[in-house]
Amino acid sequence: MKRFLRVWGKENSSRHIVDRGEFLQSDSQPLSSWIKSQIESEKYWFHAIELPGGMVTPGWSNPRTDKLPFFGLPDEMHGLRVLDIGHAEGFFSFEAERRGAAEVVAIETYPPMIRKFNICRAALGSSAQSFRASVYDLNPKTFGTFDLVFFFGVLYHLRHPLLALERIHSVCTGTLLMQTATSEDSSEVPKAEFHPFGIQSGPADKPSYDPTCFWFPNVACCAAMLAHTGFQQIVRLSPEAAVGAVFSAKAGVQSPGAPPDEYKAPWS
Repeated sequence: MKRFLRVWGKENSSRHIVDRGEFLQSDSQPLSSWIKSQIESEKYWFHAIELPGGMVTPGWSNPRTDKLPFFGLPDEMHGLRVLDIGHAEGFFSFEAERRGAAEVVAIETYPPMIRKFNICRAALGSSAQSFRASVYDLNPKTFGTFDLVFFFGVLYHLRHPLLALERIHSVCTGTLLMQTATSEDSSEVPKAEFHPFGIQSGPADKPSYDPTCFWFPNVACCAAMLAHTGFQQIVRLSPEAAVGAVFSAKAGVQSPGAPPDEYKAPWS
């Protein structure tokens, strides 16, 4: 049976038919060769992601060793409906699927990341879906609700972090896992640093200026923001790890995640 693959974002990109994961029939190019050429055509990769055939995306951060052990993902995700906010190239979306998630919905605002997500998706034969949407767009009417929400490396990039957490709470009916960069303030008083024009960021050997790094809460502020927006049972995870602050929090009302009603959302 044939399935369709849409490759997003680049000029002159087209829809290709993938036959059993082996050939792109438009030019009979082996899928592995096509994936390799697509990876090489991208100027920047954030995450190093292992793909079939020994391919690895040339990212400067290895999430399997640098992040995954500390971010609190359940070993068993069978039957869960998962949301990945700010998915980058998709590592955590694909990991959730690998651990048995029934459905993975991923959102991203940056088109090159969506394009790279779809390259990896094609290589892995994944069913995870990427949508170009903002965290502020989250609404149960259009996205449904989720058993598990990933919110990794996004909070400090937002102008309106409390609004973002409110929107997440509206679609989370299970557990939120959140990771964010933090300030160095270790007091128990909730505080946050504001950088109106961003900061220098990126790999230590090749830093770059990131104008979207706005808010750096301290740990107490992270917990306070989660509580303020309705989350409960807030627990800091992996405090010894050099990954900023990681939290697990429960939605105020627990129920199974469910997709939106396609006959009602979002137009009625």
